[in-house]
Amino acid sequence: MRTVNSMLEQSYPHWECIIIDGNSQDGTKAYLEQLSHEQANIRVVSEPDRGIYDAMNKGITQIPACDYFCFLNSGDSLFAPETLVQLDAKIKALAENQPAIVYGHACEEFANDQQVIKPASSTISLEKGMFCNHQSMFFHHRYAQLRYDLEYKLSADYDYIVRAVKVLQHPSDIQMVDMVISRFDMTGVSNSQRMSGIKEDFKLRVKNELCSSVPSALYAVRSIGLMSLKRVSYPLYLLMRSKPTSNNQVI
Repeated sequence: MRTVNSMLEQSYPHWECIIIDGNSQDGTKAYLEQLSHEQANIRVVSEPDRGIYDAMNKGITQIPACDYFCFLNSGDSLFAPETLVQLDAKIKALAENQPAIVYGHACEEFANDQQVIKPASSTISLEKGMFCNHQSMFFHHRYAQLRYDLEYKLSADYDYIVRAVKVLQHPSDIQMVDMVISRFDMTGVSNSQRMSGIKEDFKLRVKNELCSSVPSALYAVRSIGLMSLKRVSYPLYLLMRSKPTSNNQVI
């Protein structure tokens, strides 16, 4: 409900929302069908799927020709009613040629109602992990052919971003904008099973040839340390996690 409401509240009029429902039997399906009848820019696909990433792949197949698309999981939302208007203005100000990927900061929300702004990193070190929250990334329509690898149960978003960045033609094809784009629900599946996600991250780094097994294991140890630090002192975790630079650099 919150995810849908964040779209309906947008002051930017030219958006479309594709909702993928796993054939829910709790009344959600009926609600979504009614919503799609009432809102012309909302479409619903309700059928069984094999999990979150399979559902996201189904959503990709439904994307019409457009400028950019993003992914919001249930419980996530755009940061504010003006988010799309502000993002549209920033994209238009970047350059005549539209970047392939545009990304920004995120507001992470915890079970105790604590909200923390997590800055995106302007230095993109793919072997170290995701440089921003997936919900704060907008992909150009040219990426509509890319699919999530269902081999990964928790880290397919990381793998998707790695493969998306690796096909960029020029550093300017990816641009960070200085704004908070999304609200991210920190009580979701990927956070409650973080250790399993770290194990998947290890495998995908090697598979995507970001590094060999030994460095990947060291990055896994680093992730475990950061996970522990996050629980003890989130402000210190953010200080360790964020390394802003003056420009985007893939290293």
